[in-house]
Amino acid sequence: MFGTGIAKGLWVTLRYLFRRPFTTQYPEEVRPIPVDARTNLLWFEERCTGCSTCAQACPDGCILVQTSPREDGALNIDRYEIDFRLCMYCGLCVEACPYEAIQAGGPLDDATYFFDELYRDKHALTKMAQKHLHEHDHTYPNGKKAPLEDEIPLHIGKPAERDRVR
Repeated sequence: MFGTGIAKGLWVTLRYLFRRPFTTQYPEEVRPIPVDARTNLLWFEERCTGCSTCAQACPDGCILVQTSPREDGALNIDRYEIDFRLCMYCGLCVEACPYEAIQAGGPLDDATYFFDELYRDKHALTKMAQKHLHEHDHTYPNGKKAPLEDEIPLHIGKPAERDRVR
C-alpha cells in the first residue's frame, strides 16, 4: 500500500510530540554515572602494592610505576604517574589490578585548557581519590567501604587482608 511508510513515520512523530522532553540542565543537574562506565581513573594508594600489573596491562604505556624494596619485603611506591593525554580509557588496567587499587569512577568534568595538566603524579592522583572518598561517604567506586583513619592502612597488611569486606 502506498504511503504506509509515511503514516508510520508521522505516527512515531505524534507519539513523541506530546511527551515531556528528557533534558538535563548540566551544571545544575548531573546524571548518575553507571558503575561500569569507563570514566576517569582513580588510584587509591592505600590499596596499591606496587606490583605494576596495571602498567603492564596498559596498551598505551601511560602508567608509570617505580618502586623500591622495604625491610619487611614489601615495596615502597616511589613514583606512580598516569598520563591522561595518552590514556584511551580502555579499563584494562582496572581489570588487571588484583587489589583494586586503580578503579574507574573519577570525575567527568576534568577538562582543562592546558595539555600538561592531564599528566598526573602520585600526589595529584591521591588528591583526586581522597576527594572522591569524601564526596561518596568513604566508598570506593566499586561499592566497597574504605578503611577508617584509625584502622591499619591496607598497604601495610598482607594481600589476603587487603580484600576483607567491611
